[in-house]
Amino acid sequence: MEKVTHCLACNSTQFKSFIHTSAMMHDYTADQYNFDRCEDCELVFLNGRVSESELGAFYTKNYLPYRIEEAWGKYASFVKRDQLNIDKARVERVKDYHRLSNDSRILDVGCGKPTFLARLQKETSAKLIGLDFSDEGWKNEREIYNGIDLRKGEVAELRGEKPVDVITMWHYLEHDYQPQQHLRQLLDIAHSETKLIAEVPNFDSYTRKKFGEHWAGYHTPRHTGLYSPNNIEILMRNSGWQVEQILTYGTLDPYTLHWMSRMEQRRIDWSASMEDKFIGFVAGMILHKPLYILEKWLSLGFMTVIAKPL
Repeated sequence: MEKVTHCLACNSTQFKSFIHTSAMMHDYTADQYNFDRCEDCELVFLNGRVSESELGAFYTKNYLPYRIEEAWGKYASFVKRDQLNIDKARVERVKDYHRLSNDSRILDVGCGKPTFLARLQKETSAKLIGLDFSDEGWKNEREIYNGIDLRKGEVAELRGEKPVDVITMWHYLEHDYQPQQHLRQLLDIAHSETKLIAEVPNFDSYTRKKFGEHWAGYHTPRHTGLYSPNNIEILMRNSGWQVEQILTYGTLDPYTLHWMSRMEQRRIDWSASMEDKFIGFVAGMILHKPLYILEKWLSLGFMTVIAKPL
């Protein structure tokens, strides 16, 4: 296990143990993982961390996003449709902060299965770049993503690239082991008006307070930093970015985090079929809809940060 010596956001060396949780969306064992809390900026972060080379052991048949057809069976088409709606919402979020044109250059860091970029491609002839440490999300479907520049690699390898207008991070930053380093490296391919849009779980949210150690936002041990509005602004500033706006919501339906937390609390078998849980999932989502009106004041689980270079 790797020990962290400095806070990921403010670089403080003053932190202490905050909570221990089991591995999530994984086989249940007696193993416990420690999260520390910074005494200066209150960032909660995993310490010690699984080495990056060993993280693959936590992306198995238990990892629900990797097995939509197998897990959801006859309801798989509904789950795929939901992803289309998420991608549409993400395109609209980009449009809120950048006027799309054929000359636009957009980079998606941690693109995974690049359905967001595919949706963006339907609306513009802009230059689209997707970066991820793994090509598992597209290597068997390259024809679907024809025309999108998909790269397997690290942020540092983008140096020398022509500046981009928008950088998106859809649930990437909470996984990043060196967020300040990578955010600084992204400045090399940014211009003065480049917009950085990062969506992450919000530690200062209703679901985290409700579910405690079972909060799926910990996503133990895959998530290394659990940000709140105050410390993500510190992280950005220390990395050369100025926060322009923080939204107390994201493009993901907040009930998704609520449901996953409830399932962690019940210690379900994540490798099993989810068909028998689908109707309950949809019913719960409908029942929680009235709460969404509160999202502009009370985070139900996610937040979005919009920043530009200092």
